[in-house]
Amino acid sequence: MRLLETPGDRRSERSERVADAAARNDCNTSGISCAVGVMEHMHKIKGAAVQQGPAAALEALYRAEYTGMVRLAYTLVGSNAEAEEIVQDSFVEISPRIADLGRQPGGYLRAVVVSRCRSALRRRRLIGQHALSRPSDLAPEAESLWDVLQHLTEDQRIAVVLRYYCGCNASEIAAIVDQPAATVRSHLRRALQAMRKEIVA
Repeated sequence: MRLLETPGDRRSERSERVADAAARNDCNTSGISCAVGVMEHMHKIKGAAVQQGPAAALEALYRAEYTGMVRLAYTLVGSNAEAEEIVQDSFVEISPRIADLGRQPGGYLRAVVVSRCRSALRRRRLIGQHALSRPSDLAPEAESLWDVLQHLTEDQRIAVVLRYYCGCNASEIAAIVDQPAATVRSHLRRALQAMRKEIVA
């Protein structure tokens, strides 16, 4: 699913927020403002960053994961602005523990992002907010996917996105959403059945 372009001022703001979080660890994050979109050699960068300290680890994680995490959040909450805010807040949340997350902190970050997305969806239900209308600038194939996903329950939609967008298996999804793996597999099975019906219809 294609995301809206992120304005430059938002990029600057989120960089500052992540930098501020790292600064609380007494770290230097002067290079973080240019961190968006650098995906090559991700594991090598992460390993070096962990050795260099929390600031480098946070910057490497930001470079490797920010764009994909915004897309993940957007797929779940349907709002680009809200997705960006969720991911920014997730980076701030994990920053004090970045040194303890090992060489592959992306999985932990993903769990935090999904948890915050679920909280956002719960808040919508509590205030009676209706689902967002389909964005007007989606590609044709993304429009079809958007429509099909809206017919799934929240648990089914999260399971499908984590399985087929993020590539997580049932056990990994279960750990992220704090549900038994059997329950996750049930969500996936029912979601696929519902999606087939919608596609055929």
